[in-house]
Amino acid sequence: MKNSRLSKIPSPLWNRRWTTPIKVFLTLLLIVAFHSAGFAQIDELVDQVNEAEQGTAQIGNSIFRIIKIAAGVLLAIAALAFLIIREQNQDMARKVGNAIVGLVIFYGLIEIGENLAN
Repeated sequence: MKNSRLSKIPSPLWNRRWTTPIKVFLTLLLIVAFHSAGFAQIDELVDQVNEAEQGTAQIGNSIFRIIKIAAGVLLAIAALAFLIIREQNQDMARKVGNAIVGLVIFYGLIEIGENLAN
């Protein structure tokens, strides 16, 4: 009966040692230690996104200014062409007049878009 399981006496609970693996301690230590570093990286990422957003807004404003200048120059050229052609050729004057109306509408839409962007 020496080898019987019934002959073994179970040890009491207070004698048992609760051992936790070192991996658990290391994981908790890493979580606590690098918690603030993770927040710092997130803050830096948010700052970079904000800077990129401001950069795209500046690029958009520059594009609006360039298009406005081009539309203004085209409008001036079309107006001069209309003044020159209006008495010589009625059909061509009507076409140039329609182009001027289109440029004025385009210029107005650019102004509205720029005001909405700001």
